[in-house]
Parts: sequence; C-alpha cells; structure tokens
Amino acid sequence: MNQQTQGTISLADCNRAIDHALALDEAEEAALMAQLILHHLPRHLATYQRLLRIAWTLKRWDEGEDWARRLLQADPGNPWAWQALAAAAEQRGQRAQAHAMWQRAFEMSPYAPEIRAGLARTSLDDANALALDLACLAMIYLHGLRWEAAARAYRQLVKADPRRIDFQLCLAAALWQSNAGDEAYALARHLVQSQPHLLLAWVVLDAVGDENDRALAQHPISTMDPDGEFVATALGIPISTHAMTEPYLLHVDPVEAEWLASYLEAA
Repeated sequence: MNQQTQGTISLADCNRAIDHALALDEAEEAALMAQLILHHLPRHLATYQRLLRIAWTLKRWDEGEDWARRLLQADPGNPWAWQALAAAAEQRGQRAQAHAMWQRAFEMSPYAPEIRAGLARTSLDDANALALDLACLAMIYLHGLRWEAAARAYRQLVKADPRRIDFQLCLAAALWQSNAGDEAYALARHLVQSQPHLLLAWVVLDAVGDENDRALAQHPISTMDPDGEFVATALGIPISTHAMTEPYLLHVDPVEAEWLASYLEAA
C-alpha cells in the first residue's frame, strides 16, 4: 500500500476496486472510480464496459446506450453493448429492432442467460430462435482457442456478409493465432486503415507486423487497453502485446489513493 499512499495505483488495482464496489452494490462509488480512470485514459474500453454495467444497475438507460455505442466503435461485436441497446429498444416497444440487436448479442455470447432470454422473448414463438448458427459456432471455436476451426468458420461468414466488421476482426484474430501471419497482417492492415478505432485489429497488427507497424499500434493499444484486460476478458483471447510492457500506473492524489486502497483491503 505504500505506493498507493504516495499517489499512484496500478490500473489493475483500480479495476479491482471498482469491481469490489460493484460487488458491494455501491454503484455510485464504482462510477466515481471509473471516472477517475477516464480522466487518465478517456478511451479505456474496459472502463466503458464497467460504466455500461453501472448505468444499467442504476437504471440510467440513456447513459447505458451511450457507453454501448462507444464500445461498439472499438469492438463492434461486443455482446454486452448489443444487449444494452437491445434492452433499451425493447423498453421503447421497438420489438423488431430489439430482436435484431439480441441476435447480434447472441452470435457473440450464445450461452449468456440474459441474452438468450431477450432473443427468445422477441422471437414470437420461433422454436428455432436459440439454435446455434455458424456465427455462434465460430465464436465458440474462438473462445475455445480452436483457432483453425474458427478461421474456417469466419472465412465463410465474411464471404457471406463482407459488411460485418466484427466477423472480419474475429477472422484476423483466428488467423493470427493459427500462424497464418501474412493473411492476418493483410486483413488487420486493411481494418486499421479503414476504421482506426478497432482495438483488435491494432493488436493483431502489433503481433504480426514489423517495427513500423508496432510503432503505429503503440498509441491506440496503450490508450484503449494498456494492460490487455479488455482483449483478454471481453474478447476471450489471452494476449500480450509490445505496448503492454509494464503495469499501467494512475497518478492520484493522497485522498483518492486512500479511498481506493480501502476497497482493495476489503476485497
């Protein structure tokens, strides 16, 4: 705790403090801690995802939609963002829109109970609503680290619908992890040039590119996911990149350090 009382705390410890505050049902405190991170890292995606959870805990639906849309700019397949948008649309009585959004969430997290319930609820007695399609199977392969099977599935999905950037990102990750470096590089390069906010594309480029590519990837990775938490947990891919060389430290004042330390001690 000495380091924390001196005015610094690691990003990982700050995240643990937020999660402990949420476990204690202290969502307002968790929100304040999250804003502290955003003061240092305004594009930090793991904090966006926590704030999405906090907004829905506090029934701040508009805030939840805002954080969801921010998440989708960097991670267009994020199931929790699609879940938030789907639930908000359902509350407004927009069943068709809600159903399409629940479907997107289901494709990325087919076994999540709330997502399954939302999709079933908006499917109008469709007996096959919860059947696993190729997109669901591809994500199961990806999260199961079955890289070659995931790559084959995502190739089919991208061919069927080239507009789906989330499928392209997952394909790039599967190609990278299955040692198809040249193909992974070409796809990641295309993605970062067309949409520079896509975190996973930068992660792949950092991993398979040359020194110049790694230099380009340094800034987006270090601002969106400096410790790799988001990619490792939200996307299910355990990774380490050249941009994640040491723990990221937040500089806080002594009062903030003591406040955060109190949650860490109780965790």
